[in-house]
Amino acid sequence: MSIRITTQMSSNLMLTNMNKNLSNIYSTYEQITSGKKLTSVGQNPSDGTKVMKYNKQLGQLDDWSKNISTAKDELSQSYDTLGLIQENLQRINELTMSAANSYNSEDSLKAIRDEVEQRTKTIAQLANTKYQDKYIFGGSNTANAPFALDDDLNVTYSGTSQDGSWERNIEISEGVTMPLNINGQEIFGDENGGIFATLKELNDALKNPDMDIKAISDCLDPIQAGIKDITGAQATISSRVQRLDATSNINENATLSLKELKSNLEETDMAEAATQLIMYQTALQASLQAGASIMQQASLLNYI
Repeated sequence: MSIRITTQMSSNLMLTNMNKNLSNIYSTYEQITSGKKLTSVGQNPSDGTKVMKYNKQLGQLDDWSKNISTAKDELSQSYDTLGLIQENLQRINELTMSAANSYNSEDSLKAIRDEVEQRTKTIAQLANTKYQDKYIFGGSNTANAPFALDDDLNVTYSGTSQDGSWERNIEISEGVTMPLNINGQEIFGDENGGIFATLKELNDALKNPDMDIKAISDCLDPIQAGIKDITGAQATISSRVQRLDATSNINENATLSLKELKSNLEETDMAEAATQLIMYQTALQASLQAGASIMQQASLLNYI
C-alpha cells in the first residue's frame, strides 16, 4: 500500500524544518553574543547539573580562601604584637640586670623603677590587643579584655582558661581546621604565676626601700624564660602561616581546575558556534528554496 504525500503534508514538513532551523540559528546566535552555550539546566540537564556542582564547590573554595586570609591577618597581628612585648621584656631584662648592680645611684634606681613600671603597663596593654574588635589573647572569650592591671600592678586574667576550650578554629579546607589564636594565659600567666606575676615581684622589689638585690636578681630567670616562651609562640605562628600558604596554593589549584571544567561546559566555543551558525543558515536557505518549489507546484496544479 503506497502512501500519498499531499501538498499540505509537504508544506507542513517544510514549515517544521524552517522553524527548527530558525530556532537553531537563534540559539547559536545567542550563544555567540552572550559567550554562554549553557544558560539554564533545562538546556542540557547533564551538563547543567555538573555546572551547579562546580559552582557549589567553587563557593566552598571561596569561603576557605576568605578564612585563610582572615587567619593569616590575625596570626600576623599576634606575631607582631608578641614581637613588641618581647622588645619590652628584653628592655626590662636589661634594666633588671642594671638594678641588680649595687652601685646604682638613687636617681638611676628611680629611672629604672619608672621605666620598668611603664613597660609593665605597656605589656599589659599589648596583651589586650584586638583584631576586628576581638581580643586575640583571651582564648574563646573575645568580647572582654583578658588582662586587667590595677594601680599596684596586680594582674587579673578573665579570658578562657588554658585548661578549657580556648582555641578558636576556622575551616581552611575540606575537613581541615586551623586555630586562629594562641594561649594568652599560658604565655603571659596570671595572678598566680607567669611573666605578669614576675613583673609584679620585680616592681615591688624595685620600690622596696631596703633594695633587696637578691629579690631583683631572682626575677631575671623568669623574665628570660618569658622571652623564650614568646619566641616559641612566634615560631608556632610562623608554622601555621606556612601551612595556611600551602593550603591556599592547593585550594587555588583546585579553583583553577574547577573553573576550567565549568568553562568547558558553560562557555561558547566561538569557532564551533560560527561553523554551526553557517550550517543552520544553509539548511534554512535550502528549506526556503524547497518551500518555494512546493508552492510553485501547488500554484501550477491549481491553474491546471
